[in-house]
Amino acid sequence: PIFIASPLQTAKALGRLAADGSLWTQLLITLKRLVIGLVIGAGLGWTVGLFAGLSPRLRSFLEPVRWVGMTVPAVVIAVLALLWFGLGDLSVIFVVTAIVAPSMYVNTTSGVLAIDPRLVELGRVYRFPRWLRFTEIYLPGAAVPALAGLTLATGIGVRAVVLAEVLGAMSGIGHAFGRAKSNLEMPEVYAWIVLLLVLMAALEFGILRPLKRRVL
Repeated sequence: PIFIASPLQTAKALGRLAADGSLWTQLLITLKRLVIGLVIGAGLGWTVGLFAGLSPRLRSFLEPVRWVGMTVPAVVIAVLALLWFGLGDLSVIFVVTAIVAPSMYVNTTSGVLAIDPRLVELGRVYRFPRWLRFTEIYLPGAAVPALAGLTLATGIGVRAVVLAEVLGAMSGIGHAFGRAKSNLEMPEVYAWIVLLLVLMAALEFGILRPLKRRVL
């Protein structure tokens, strides 16, 4: 019992947390931080990735930044964010943004580079305006890798927000998880884990997959 809670104990802990309102409070706090970090990080990675895919010079310039962003461990970023911004929303959002943006950038850039060069040449031969080439060739060509990157970024973002809350927040699912672990309240620990799995499933099957079908 010190290490593993039974499914019944976990279910009881979930019911208790839901009844006293702490589950919904912590869930909303974590969801707010996750969504803001994802929007900023994915938007930044997608935008910069599009332009980097179109510009070899920009891509070469950003390569060291991309390498550092994907190499530095998440816990190091979380500790630095805690030193720079202190406890609270800002440090958590920064961690999510910093971890999500590089993966989104790589997928978007790869999608642009994988576009059939004959399509690009066709646009040039028929003298498509630059904006038309961008909207009708590059954006559709990069859509599939970018959406795959968004799904990956969401999973990474969930882990990042929990890590950041464990280390640098006084609220949220990660903070509640860390507090339960410190007090050896194993049913509550597993209850928060189950909640995170439900959250990720809701994001993927309720938002990301319908979004992917709609965009494609």
